[in-house]
Amino acid sequence: TEFVKLRVTNDSLFTGKRNSSTLAYRAILKELGLQREISASQARRKWENLKMKYKEMKNPPPGVSVNPTNWPWFSLMDDAMEGRLAGSEVTLDTSTVGDDSEYRPNNTTRRRSKRAREPDRSEIELFVEEDDMMSEEMGRDRVELDRDRDEMEHERAILESDKAAIEYERMVLEREKMVLDRERAGVERELAALDRDRASLEREKAAVERDRASVEYIRAQLEKERAILDRERAKLERERAILEQQHGTEKGEQMANLNDSTEATDTSVPLVMEPASLERRQKFLNLFEKLIENF
Repeated sequence: TEFVKLRVTNDSLFTGKRNSSTLAYRAILKELGLQREISASQARRKWENLKMKYKEMKNPPPGVSVNPTNWPWFSLMDDAMEGRLAGSEVTLDTSTVGDDSEYRPNNTTRRRSKRAREPDRSEIELFVEEDDMMSEEMGRDRVELDRDRDEMEHERAILESDKAAIEYERMVLEREKMVLDRERAGVERELAALDRDRASLEREKAAVERDRASVEYIRAQLEKERAILDRERAKLERERAILEQQHGTEKGEQMANLNDSTEATDTSVPLVMEPASLERRQKFLNLFEKLIENF
C-alpha cells in the first residue's frame, strides 16, 4: 500500500530522462527501508505488473467476465490510477539517494542462508543455482540497460528537436537583424538629412540676423529724418503764423487805402503767393512722413 502511494505521490520524479526512473525507485525503496532487499528494476517490474493487472481487471477483453473484487489490490490501484492518492504520502527527493553500493541486494547472505537450509545439496547444484541466479541478475541488468538505452534515445530525440528549434530561432533572429540593419541605415540617412537641414536653417538664421541689423540701422536713420522733419514742421508753423499775421495786417491796409499807389498792390502780390508755396511744402512734408511710417 505504501509503495503504491509513494509511487503515485512522487510521479513527478519520473521525468523520462536518463536514470530518472532508477533514482526515483531507489528513493521510494529507501523510504520503505527495502533498498537492500529489492532492486530498482524489481520495483519497476512490480509497478508495471500492478498496472497491467489493474487494466485487465478494469477493462477485460470482450466476452470475458471478471470480478475486480477478487483481486485485493484493485481498489488501491483504482484510487491510484484515478488520481485520488496524489499527495497521500511524503514527497521524496532523489538528491539524497546515495551511490549504487547502498542498493544492491546482499546475494551472498541469501546464498549462505540457502546452504544452511539445504546442507545435503552438492556443490555442483549450488554452482548451478548460483549460475542461474547470476544469469537472472544479468538478464535483469540487460533489461534495465535496454530501458536506459530507450530513455537515452528518447533524450537524444528531444535534444535533436531542441536543436532544430534553436536553429530555427537563430534563422529568425538573423532575419530580424537584417531588418534592423536596414532600419538603422534609414535612420542614419534621415539623421544626415536633418543635419543638412539644420545647417541650412543656421545659414538662414544668420541671414535674418543680418537683415534685422540692416533694418535697425535704416530705422535709426529714419528716426533721425523724422526728427529733422519735426523741426522743419515746427519752423514752418511758425513762419505760417507770422505770414498769416502779416497778411491780415496788409489786407486791412489795402482796404483802407484802396486808391493809393500801385506800389502797395505790387508788394501784396508776393505776400499772397507765399501761402501757396507754404502749402506745397506742407504737402511734401506730409507725404515724406507717410513714406517713413509705411517703411
